Amino acid sequence: MFRRVIVAALLLLSMSFAIDLVSPAMSNVQSGAVIDLGTMGPGQTISILINPIATTGGIYGQGGTYDSAVAENLPRGWTTQASTLYQNPLQVTITADPNATEGNYSAQIVAINEHNGEQLGNFTFTVEIHITYDVMNFGVSPSYITVGPGQPARFAINISNTGDTGDAFDVSATGAKRWAFDRQVFVPAQSSKTIYYEIVGQEEQTYMTPIRVVSLASSKISGEQNVTLVVKSTLLGDYKATNDGVIVFPIFESLPYSIAGLISNFFS
Repeated sequence: MFRRVIVAALLLLSMSFAIDLVSPAMSNVQSGAVIDLGTMGPGQTISILINPIATTGGIYGQGGTYDSAVAENLPRGWTTQASTLYQNPLQVTITADPNATEGNYSAQIVAINEHNGEQLGNFTFTVEIHITYDVMNFGVSPSYITVGPGQPARFAINISNTGDTGDAFDVSATGAKRWAFDRQVFVPAQSSKTIYYEIVGQEEQTYMTPIRVVSLASSKISGEQNVTLVVKSTLLGDYKATNDGVIVFPIFESLPYSIAGLISNFFS
């Protein structure tokens, strides 16, 4: 009788255990639990990292090691990549449909003990993901610049990723061909990056250029802002221009023009 009680207790222990989720957030996950992975945009990819070592369950209730992990029951249009065999940690990726509408989605993550060799069985839990188009903010500063002919105008482009997974963005400027600008930048989750766009106008004129930021994951994540460059001769601008040299001036005029350039550097 006592022996049967011990066996029953061990079986019960082997059926009730947990594994450790390493990323996107560290947590102890019970079998059948629902884990909120946070917010991301359509087309974006999130990685789930799982510690393959279980400390409970198994043959004697002392745990064991899971051999692989997969994602199942994904929403239509979503894709996944399973972990490799014996990977540590086990990594499963889930990629949302690039055309996914805003809303809440779920999938099952299954950790697999090959052939049930350690009698761990398959460990399954559910992940929830919130899809929104509002995972990127960007701004250009300043949006309006006045400079003299031949002087560079520098625009700072700041991109903020407010989602819970990293993404790459294509930053481009259109308009005059000589000012074409196209650059890709990766922005980790919950962070921001600043890049710079510099142009030079030689003729007195007003130039307007749209700057556009588009996620490489989905065109549904995008934004656009116009910037204006006014090229206009001013006394201060002429003084600043002397910093580039005095080639056209007689040598006896080089000193006063050098002084003018020096003074101009004290003004924005």
